[in-house]
Amino acid sequence: MSEGTEAIREHVEQLEERVTELEKRLDGTDNPAAGADLRGFVESRDPSSHTERSLYIAYYLEMNRGRDEFTVEDIEEAYRECRVQPAGNMSDVLGRMEEREWLLRAGKEGQTQVWRLTATALNTVEEGSENGSE
Repeated sequence: MSEGTEAIREHVEQLEERVTELEKRLDGTDNPAAGADLRGFVESRDPSSHTERSLYIAYYLEMNRGRDEFTVEDIEEAYRECRVQPAGNMSDVLGRMEEREWLLRAGKEGQTQVWRLTATALNTVEEGSENGSE
C-alpha cells in the first residue's frame, strides 16, 4: 500500500472511532458521567423551584440526549440522576410548566401523558430569562 493510501485508511479509522463515540454519547449508552453532566448543567442554572429545575432537566434531555418528548417518569428519573428528591407531585409541576407555556401535550403512551418543550421554553433557557416573556 502506498503512503497516501495508508494515511487515508488511518484517517478513516480515526473518524469512524470518533463517530462511534459521539453516537454512544448522544444515545446515553456509554456516558458514565451522564448524571454528573446533567446535575452540573441543572445546578449551573441555579433553579429556585421544581418548575425551573424540571425545565432545565427537560432542556438537557432534549439538547444533549436527543429526547424531544418525555413523561413525568422521565423527569423523575432525571431528578434521581441529579441526586435530588423529586417533587411530591410531578404532574402538578409539569402542569405549572404548561401554564407558563413551557410545555405542550404531545400525546399519550398508553395512559401516560407525553410532553414536549415549547419554543418559549427553549428561549427561556437559552436567553436565561425567568418567565419566557423577554
